[in-house]
Amino acid sequence: MKIGDEIEARSCKADGSVYRSWRAFVESIDAELLVTIAPAGSIVNHKEGRRSAIAHHYRSYYWTNKFYNLIELFEPDGKLAEIYINIAAPPTFENGVLSFKDHELDVVKDFPKKARLIDEDEFLEAIETYNYSKEFQAQMYAAANEALELAENWVARPVPEFGGKNVK
Repeated sequence: MKIGDEIEARSCKADGSVYRSWRAFVESIDAELLVTIAPAGSIVNHKEGRRSAIAHHYRSYYWTNKFYNLIELFEPDGKLAEIYINIAAPPTFENGVLSFKDHELDVVKDFPKKARLIDEDEFLEAIETYNYSKEFQAQMYAAANEALELAENWVARPVPEFGGKNVK
């Protein structure tokens, strides 16, 4: 995988089943971090067969050693709209496909509001469905607390460029 490559990204449930997938381009890569970008209008495939277009330009950060990934969402005019963090297992990479197991907790920062934890109801369902241990639950809440602080202090890069052009 190298800068400029188009890859498939998959968000999976804890059992490994894919519930959402999309295409993105590699913006940067090193041993600890993969950064991808996807332009507004990109298609997202949902497990029930529905397809939708994303409304924002996305830049996604996937750390190989963190239990979360971060998305910068930019308005079509280039303004940063939101920071969204999935509490999730570190990604795996196989045959040009990035996959991660989403553990349902999320952190969102809408500007200028403070970052907040969301989807605790979905996490409670996942605890029952996937039989998350008390230790695992504590690990996910610790990751969420780290993500809350990260979101509050995050400094976004400029709006992504696609095909060598800034999208503004």
